[in-house]
Amino acid sequence: MSQLNKKEKAFCRKYLETGNINVAAKLSGISKDPYELLGRDEINAEINRLGERINRSAEYIAKSALIRLAVGNVSDAVNLIYSDEESKNLPEGADLFMVSEIKRRGDTTEIKFFDRFKAIKSLLDGFDNVEEAVPFYDALIEGAKKLNGKDGD
Repeated sequence: MSQLNKKEKAFCRKYLETGNINVAAKLSGISKDPYELLGRDEINAEINRLGERINRSAEYIAKSALIRLAVGNVSDAVNLIYSDEESKNLPEGADLFMVSEIKRRGDTTEIKFFDRFKAIKSLLDGFDNVEEAVPFYDALIEGAKKLNGKDGD
């Protein structure tokens, strides 16, 4: 099995990015028939390797975001309600990840948050069986107890 050159590696990345073999060939500077490339085992192995890495990364990012929505802190967003109406700037480092929409009309500030229960349901749907979900569920309960000022027992 031969090593891939830079253009062939770029082709594999561009093919995964675009899903179009001809566009991938053009963007990576491949002048020969791109279908010949797909006939090579090492090209397919590289595409599979990169695809698995992308899927794992995307899954990790999605799960991290859902966890953050499910148990994230909303205090920075709530502080906006009490912030100076004249100030249009957010406090430095404010975390508004949980916010889906902010409206200010006169003296009224309306903040809509993403639905925590939908985030939790999406996370739980990702588990293959109940036993896999138990540690996550336990962590949610502990987090809720701490938010309510109760001990974790």
